[in-house]
Amino acid sequence: TGFHDEQLSNLKLDYSAAGSRVNGLKVSATASSGAAIVISNTTGDDRRSLNVQSADAGAILRFLNIYEHMEGGAITLALSGASDGPMKGKVDTSNFFVVNEPKLASIVSTTPAGDSRSLNQAVKGKLDTSRVKFERGYAEIDKGSGYLKLTNGVLRGPRIGTTFQGILYDQNNNMDMTGTFMPVYGLNRIFGELPIVGALLGNGRDRGLIG
Repeated sequence: TGFHDEQLSNLKLDYSAAGSRVNGLKVSATASSGAAIVISNTTGDDRRSLNVQSADAGAILRFLNIYEHMEGGAITLALSGASDGPMKGKVDTSNFFVVNEPKLASIVSTTPAGDSRSLNQAVKGKLDTSRVKFERGYAEIDKGSGYLKLTNGVLRGPRIGTTFQGILYDQNNNMDMTGTFMPVYGLNRIFGELPIVGALLGNGRDRGLIG
């Protein structure tokens, strides 16, 4: 049993090390939903790599106490780099829900500077953030000693979407993230699929209707 009472079964562990150095780690398990989880951390030829795959992203993130508000979804994480340097790669998730996320609720209910209405008021209260579906989540990762940088990040769903980039945390535990929040993302995507109108209004596949 891990964090948030998340349980894994059928756990198999293959571990090898030389002194304090881990040469290889392979873990396979089954989440309480029945989804398979596979983790591998390998080292060789002065290189190392970390790969994570699961059909239940929410379960593994809760188990490791990384994030507790995701439900379901498939996840693939692939990082690699020099054995004594930072690791770079990407994380890709699909078909998941974000449930009762306070920060998301705050974003849609807070009135931005220079405006008289919140996002939820602007769309007449139709942004329910208690359980939000996302079709895809993606980010490129740069993970070094004491820091984690994200670039080209995107969350895409039928009602809400966002792009993001920046430093999730640094050596002083500071965060510096920027991005664009896009309510009613499905409408933006429809415009983005139209060749001429999309070029003028869609502003690319993962951008907002205006701006």
